Amino acid sequence: MRLYYEFPINEPPIDAYEKIIESIDDVNIWRGHLQIRKIDQNERESVLAFRNKVQKEWIEIKKQDLSLVIRYGKGPLKGFQVFQVLQDRIIIAMNVRMRGLWYPFTSFAAAHILEGEIAALRRLFPPLMEQENIK
Repeated sequence: MRLYYEFPINEPPIDAYEKIIESIDDVNIWRGHLQIRKIDQNERESVLAFRNKVQKEWIEIKKQDLSLVIRYGKGPLKGFQVFQVLQDRIIIAMNVRMRGLWYPFTSFAAAHILEGEIAALRRLFPPLMEQENIK
């Protein structure tokens, strides 16, 4: 299922991109993962909050266009996600589906994953109103 979302930011694009890259393995930010084990620089194995299933993922960091691609391998998910940082927003584009008997639940799962990605970005980039209240 293909989904697209634009998340507004108030930071320089390179700083926002670095913040995403630094946090990509942090399960406190990206809460859909219970545990992440790095296999090498671009490959990781994660235990998903979805029935403790193990998912193999490949992460491609493209610094020239400030994007990050996550490709799903062996596990309950199939497809990819792209995070691209632009001047004033982060674009999330995904094409994800469930494998096997879980396929009928793809639309629910993809929408739930997108909600989780947006929540993670809110943890990384708090809304302006919250920043003003803290001062």
